[in-house]
Amino acid sequence: MSLTIRERCLLVAKCRLQEGAFSIRAIANATGLSKSSVGRHQQAIARLPQHPESSWWETQVGGAWLRLLVLGIVYYFGIKQGIGAESLSEFFHAIRLERHVGCSTTALRSLKQKMKESILADRAASCEHCQPSEGQGICVGGDETFFDLPILVMVELSSGYIFTEVKSDNRIYSSWLEQIQSWWMQGGWHCHFMVSDGAFALIKLALEGLGCVNVPDLFHALRALGQPLGSAIGRQYSQLKKQQQKLGEQLAKTTEQVKRTKLERELEQLAVQQQGYESAQSTYHQTLLAITQGIHPFNLTTGNWQLWQELSTNLCSPLKQLRSLAWRYGTNKASSAIDSFEQQIPSFVQGIHAWWRWVSQALNAETDDLALQQWVLELLRPWTYWQQQANKTKHCELKAAYQAAASQAEDRFPRHPLTQQLETEAGQQWMSWAHWICTKYQRTSSAVEGRNGYWSGSPCPSRDNPPLLRFVVRTEVLTTNLRKIGTVLATFTAPGYLWLIGLCH
Repeated sequence: MSLTIRERCLLVAKCRLQEGAFSIRAIANATGLSKSSVGRHQQAIARLPQHPESSWWETQVGGAWLRLLVLGIVYYFGIKQGIGAESLSEFFHAIRLERHVGCSTTALRSLKQKMKESILADRAASCEHCQPSEGQGICVGGDETFFDLPILVMVELSSGYIFTEVKSDNRIYSSWLEQIQSWWMQGGWHCHFMVSDGAFALIKLALEGLGCVNVPDLFHALRALGQPLGSAIGRQYSQLKKQQQKLGEQLAKTTEQVKRTKLERELEQLAVQQQGYESAQSTYHQTLLAITQGIHPFNLTTGNWQLWQELSTNLCSPLKQLRSLAWRYGTNKASSAIDSFEQQIPSFVQGIHAWWRWVSQALNAETDDLALQQWVLELLRPWTYWQQQANKTKHCELKAAYQAAASQAEDRFPRHPLTQQLETEAGQQWMSWAHWICTKYQRTSSAVEGRNGYWSGSPCPSRDNPPLLRFVVRTEVLTTNLRKIGTVLATFTAPGYLWLIGLCH
């Protein structure tokens, strides 16, 4: 395979350093290049070292990092953020790379286009491999974000695969149904449940369009539950702090003993009230934390299955505490929020039941051994589930609670006779299966919310081309996409020679 111009230039430079050969004839004999080619490369090399860092860019390590830098900047800022080639060219000149990479607007514009084509080609190839098997189960989340027109987004929650992402004149049920027809009717999917923020169109889409259970988004539900009460407590606490500050300033300026005594008594009363507000805030946060920990398929303390009766019992105490706080500090709006949340509890339970049915169907398809099924359901699955929850959350208290639940489930695991009887390979296969099925239980539409957050931070050029950016929503996609884009060799013009830029592997 013939060498690129860049590779020939590096070969000449390496030969000059290692062989000590400076004549054109000697270098040509050592490298196998023509004398005219060696002469051109020597002239180009002589023009390069104009800055202290210039020599490093021409090494193998420096060149590889420079290639990654150029493609990363073009990808992140040129494609994702819609920055033009003129601005990118100005930036590369500002950091003194014009003699090492092609910084002309024409070259950068050509590179952007080839990278876009590579991303779209990868998208087409991925879609071909994403055809479902008959009756394959999914759990989806739907939402919309707004710019000039609503963008309807529907995502498979366990994998993050985007089924629908299109602009629409409105967000009514018929618009949603029209957009999902292309993949829903022809794909052979079986939707077990749909997580949404409770919009009427999305609830109807789940029940009638997809024929599945609608599950309220726990994030939205908790926010709607806590916001009125939390704001009321915080507002009253802030007013109390202002009163304390005002009285403190008056006390500092007052010299009369009678007034000072009165102000000190008022400050003592406010200090008592402050303790009450701080206690209320602590209780408020702990009750919301208890509700978050309570809505799971398994009981956090015992590890047992959790259905309607168990879930209702676990949520009764924290909701009662919230009602007490709402009566003392909140308003009618806070009480109404609690009533609204209680009305959604049956829907949360329906989501858990839907997942249980999914688990049973999938497990029956894998084995009809009742003892093995019991081992998977009662030991392996809780352990895997709590491990996943601990890895997902960043909240310190939640992570500690989930890790404790996972440790408790792990302690029961090796004592079971079937654990000791299973061969290593079979055990690993069941571990993989349990991990797969546990990812199918989703309480929130965070993948959709993250997508909406991505759109809200994108410039207008990016919003106008959703298919192009279908694969750049997650941070780790950068490395994957750049390696795939590396198969496209983009021509750069630089003073003295041309070189083809590709990715380091």
